[in-house]
Amino acid sequence: MAPGAAYTDHQFRSNAHTGPRATPTIPKGGVFSIYAEITIPTPPQYPYEALVDIRTWREWNSFNPDVIITKHSNPHSRDIRMEQGCFMTVSYQITPDVRKETKSVCRHMEPLKHKDDGKESHSMGGNVTRIRWTSDNANLLTPGFVLKTERVNEIEETSEGHCKYRTWLTFDGLSAKTLKKKYEKALMARLPEFCEDLKERSMKLYQDQPDPRKMSVSMPRKSVQQTRTSVQISRPSMQKPEGEQLQHFQTSAPTR
Repeated sequence: MAPGAAYTDHQFRSNAHTGPRATPTIPKGGVFSIYAEITIPTPPQYPYEALVDIRTWREWNSFNPDVIITKHSNPHSRDIRMEQGCFMTVSYQITPDVRKETKSVCRHMEPLKHKDDGKESHSMGGNVTRIRWTSDNANLLTPGFVLKTERVNEIEETSEGHCKYRTWLTFDGLSAKTLKKKYEKALMARLPEFCEDLKERSMKLYQDQPDPRKMSVSMPRKSVQQTRTSVQISRPSMQKPEGEQLQHFQTSAPTR
């Protein structure tokens, strides 16, 4: 998906705007969407590593504190990572009392692009790396006209050797109207908090590298209490009945 004029569109890049935002699988922008971005004072490989290393999300990701991998090309690996085509059940901690989950599939994951990766076309810098996952409507037994979601993640290399992270979550379908009414304001607060979590994680990964030439980056303290759970590999026979995850996302009472 080419960014086009989106990056200079102040409405597109405003967290206060929850109108349609286009994604590759929801080109008209859906019923509503949530956007957030943040500048991260590290090279782009650190937020990239934090995003794809889903087994460690429980250590830092307060918005998506739990991921269950349901299909992966190497399901028994101890170093399991997100890859294009993997299937996941992702938790969303919408408020301290409300956690929902839904089935997703990683539709697109680019290798990290940066000016020192050896490719001439990347040598000038300013490269953008994209990762996207969508609702897994087939396993949810729910057609897209009822509910369809897509999460876009972009990491843009900047001239200072740092990077900018952008993300938006688009909802479409008949059920999106109900989700907008119930969770729009909470999601508007949570997605920027995810960006802060990612920034802190990236800075920690950067500082932990044994390179004395790196500049010192101050680490803010977290103010959000996080729930930690482990990433699991589930077998098909252990899965909940098909469609139950979507029902849970839409209608279940808050868990305390």
